[in-house]
Amino acid sequence: MLAISPLALALVLGAAGLHAAWNLTLHDTSDRVAAVAVAGLVCGIGLLPFTLASPPWRVWPLLVLSATAEAVYGLFLSAAYQRGALAVAYPIGRGTAPLLVTLGGWLTLSQPPGPLALAGAAALALGLTLVATAGRQTGELAAVGFALLTGLAIASYSLIDAKAVQQVTPLGYLGPVLGLEGLLLTAWLRGDRIRLRKAVGPGVRIAVGSAAAYGLVLFAFQQARAGQVATLREVSVLIGVFLSGGRPSWRVWVGAALVVLGAVLTAF
Repeated sequence: MLAISPLALALVLGAAGLHAAWNLTLHDTSDRVAAVAVAGLVCGIGLLPFTLASPPWRVWPLLVLSATAEAVYGLFLSAAYQRGALAVAYPIGRGTAPLLVTLGGWLTLSQPPGPLALAGAAALALGLTLVATAGRQTGELAAVGFALLTGLAIASYSLIDAKAVQQVTPLGYLGPVLGLEGLLLTAWLRGDRIRLRKAVGPGVRIAVGSAAAYGLVLFAFQQARAGQVATLREVSVLIGVFLSGGRPSWRVWVGAALVVLGAVLTAF
């Protein structure tokens, strides 16, 4: 078992808090897809100096793949938040990714999980089931489905990015990824300037939060194993439930706690 360094742990926990905060902003925004599009464009422009200083073009295939996965993630996440509460959609979206990575490595790469990882996968499955059950009871099954698809997108771009930043600098790489994501979502909106203009306020706030959060994650990828980083950041699940307001049911709280526990265990 390889322990994660204090620096990597601090980076991941900081990213978790920022991630939960910008997701709250997105959930409370009326035009979520437009807000994500604006956020991507703002990030691409804001990080342009880093891109020019450290061009990431030698990994351009990974860059394009990641941007596409990020755009799909934005669409699925927006759909989930449109149809359900943050306390339901957020834990499922975040918790699905480490479960998929663990099971995928076992089934397709002949990498059976160890005892701790297996226990973590079981905790993840149970936690996701509890949150999904809470969503079913409140009529949010559509949100649950889109949240599961969100988790699939997260697993995809996390693996792509972990490979990319072994070859290029994180900030030089992040700008083009998010900028291209913004362009793809703008194309999805058919360049609707009215929607984009109305979404500037929340889009800028999301841009700052998401860029800072994922920038910390990319730096953490350089300090620790990708699996550790991608799973330990799931602490944001409990933060998100706490920030969601209202009174989440006991199933949501217990399910979210199991998601975090499972994510930590599958990191080792």
